[in-house]
Amino acid sequence: MNTVRSVKQAIFRDMILGTLVYAVILGFFNDYTDILRTDSYSVTFTVAIVMQVLTYLTFALKRKVAGHLKARSGRFSKVAVVLAVWLIMFLSKFVFLAVIDYLFGAAVDISGFIGLMAIILTMTLVKQLVDYIYLKLAD
Repeated sequence: MNTVRSVKQAIFRDMILGTLVYAVILGFFNDYTDILRTDSYSVTFTVAIVMQVLTYLTFALKRKVAGHLKARSGRFSKVAVVLAVWLIMFLSKFVFLAVIDYLFGAAVDISGFIGLMAIILTMTLVKQLVDYIYLKLAD
């Protein structure tokens, strides 16, 4: 039986699976669109690793901030959670662009914020589909 036995194993599985899904999506965007251009598959795969780490950190920050705000009571708390989560998720895309530009420079060209949003939306949908199928295959 192949089951997750620890939090560390779950994180490892999610990081590996996420990186592989991201690499495939980035490869397709590189090959079939003008939204993304990378110098090589090695660069594409490394971008996938960086994006997976940034995604993990973004969701960790989102969970921490949301948990802190949910611990408070009142109507303001619920509004603050929604606004904080939205702000974190929105601003993280600019962080993604800045980090990719800093690390890869001319080796990676993403056609701006809208292009990055298209890539991230596609990655998110495919990752959700993989997770959905994984759960449906459970005994």
